[in-house]
Amino acid sequence: MKNWGVMDMNDRIKQTFDKIYAENELKTQTKALIAYQIRNKHKNRMRRHMVSVMACFLFFIMGFSGYHLYFTQTAMISIDINPSIELNINRFDKVISINSYNDDGVELVNALDIKFMNYKSAIDEILNTEMITKSFVNNETLSIVVVGKDEQKSKEMYDNIQNNMSEKQNVCCDMGNFNEVNEAHQAGLSVGKYRAYLELQSVNENVTIDDVKELTMSQIRDCINQEKYNKQNSNCENEQQNEQQNEQQKHNEENGNQHRHRHGMN
Repeated sequence: MKNWGVMDMNDRIKQTFDKIYAENELKTQTKALIAYQIRNKHKNRMRRHMVSVMACFLFFIMGFSGYHLYFTQTAMISIDINPSIELNINRFDKVISINSYNDDGVELVNALDIKFMNYKSAIDEILNTEMITKSFVNNETLSIVVVGKDEQKSKEMYDNIQNNMSEKQNVCCDMGNFNEVNEAHQAGLSVGKYRAYLELQSVNENVTIDDVKELTMSQIRDCINQEKYNKQNSNCENEQQNEQQNEQQKHNEENGNQHRHRHGMN
């Protein structure tokens, strides 16, 4: 015969322990779930922070690279008449800075507002200033020299400027060598005036940089032409003197031959 009282007691004890075990397991699972969520939340927060940091870093790098790219000089345009200036041009054909090389150049730069303009528009602005128009009235010569690191790009810029200057008088356009830039700047001259100085020095080796610093391009050109004229005349005079000397020598030789001939007859 079964003892139902003892069995009921055992069932209740078992149910109680099962309940306690279930509650403990639930607590353990809950703690594990909470710990997992906390770790994930921390990881997500760190991940979002790292993403933000990387985004800021990339934005900075792109911004710096763009700034550096925009403000990197790739070409230079030397403009000389009496004001002597240079336009520094970036890869996007924009004027990023202007340098002046004499007092008139400083005055001209102060009167200009051409920074970040396309170089063609900037040159038009320069030619329309009162200082330059007065120089043209006085028949001064304007020299424009394009110097670039990329020969093809420099040729393109030169062609554009040359075509734009086709109807203007007393304007000389040329392409320079980028190797001349440092030499010109060390001499305190723009590239355009330095090239004119070298041309003058080729016909007069005694000329110095100080001799040309304050000269206009027309004056330098006049000096070059005068030196060439003097050298040509000097060569002509030397040729005439040589011809006269040759004629005199020939005449003396003929007289000597006649004298010897007569002496021999006697």
